Amino acid sequence: MKKSLSYCRKLFIFPVLMIGLAGSLSGQINVMHIDNNTQLEAKDGIFYALPRTIIRIDVTIDKVENYKGPYAEYALRFLGLKNVVVSNSVDYKISSIRITTAAEPDPDQYYFLELGNKSGNKEVTDLLALSESGLILGTIPGKSDTIAKTERTTSVESPVLSEADVFPEIFKYSADMNVFEKVDTIIRKISIDTMTLERQFLKRTIVEKAPEQKAKDAADYITKIKDNRFNLVSGFQEVNYNKETLEYMDNQLKMLEKEYMKLFTGISLHKTLKFSYSYTPNPNQVNTEVPIFKFSKVKGVMDLDEAGGKIITIRVQRSGTTGAVSAYLKRMGEKGKDHGFFYRIPELARVIVKFSENLTEETQCLVSQLGIVTYLPSDKGKVQFYKETGGIKSLKVD
Repeated sequence: MKKSLSYCRKLFIFPVLMIGLAGSLSGQINVMHIDNNTQLEAKDGIFYALPRTIIRIDVTIDKVENYKGPYAEYALRFLGLKNVVVSNSVDYKISSIRITTAAEPDPDQYYFLELGNKSGNKEVTDLLALSESGLILGTIPGKSDTIAKTERTTSVESPVLSEADVFPEIFKYSADMNVFEKVDTIIRKISIDTMTLERQFLKRTIVEKAPEQKAKDAADYITKIKDNRFNLVSGFQEVNYNKETLEYMDNQLKMLEKEYMKLFTGISLHKTLKFSYSYTPNPNQVNTEVPIFKFSKVKGVMDLDEAGGKIITIRVQRSGTTGAVSAYLKRMGEKGKDHGFFYRIPELARVIVKFSENLTEETQCLVSQLGIVTYLPSDKGKVQFYKETGGIKSLKVD
């Protein structure tokens, strides 16, 4: 699993620089497949590689942080609100999945182009066009690979309240009118002989308001703001405000009302998190569900070795488009010692990322390593390859 599946928290794009070398081949060439047992016997030549396909899964997570308002329990009583945040919580949801493909050198598909006594000839000095990573591009000058990556994107849009929509101090108006002055009248009776005198004293104290009283004051203030907005819009003041002034005052009142309403409804902050995973299809794992990561509504994206969460899998299905060619090549067998350029015939595959029984994301793409590898004749000619798949894009025979 570790060899076929790798992931990263951020997506790194590997730049491929084109080296525009071009030329023609005179006579025959010989290309050999390279492995640990290959003996080159100090021959002169050029190494190149065929690509393999990697599948990238870009996951977008919508993180919702819910904060309970300090007066949430009084929302129904004073304002008639039912749909409010009743407790602090954090929720995660997969909002989109993006499947793309890219190419990298296949470690099992390196080749050696034997130059022999041609190595000193000017005509083969600019023999091949290669990418920076060693992928073969061809021998036709002035050509570049323009194949597009196969991708499909699904996104779910939802109203998003960002941190910019709220003030730096969450529930900043909950501290308004937190205390009030309490005045008590104290009566003292003073008896002098047979006469009784009463003296009154006023005792002033600062008392903290109970939560219910603060909620009642906030609800009354919301009502007052609504009345002021109505009076402003209806022209109750009988003042001829210009349009800009009227809009400004109305917007300020709406913002103030919104902040006081948060004391009852609570706040939900939405944050977008992005993760990227890479999977290299293995011909021995086709039609098999391979775990790529775990997801939990409480914890979000999780590693596969963490406890809990639901496993998200990827499955690559073969289409069988190269089956007839593969059977033909097996019947023909090897004919001759020398080989021309080796190239790939990729196979169209179906890629399925599964979240649950009823929720999947899928696309179709060409997967190089699921196809076949064969070679051109060793006769002279010019050829151009697709950088993404290693397939032949154009061929000129001299």
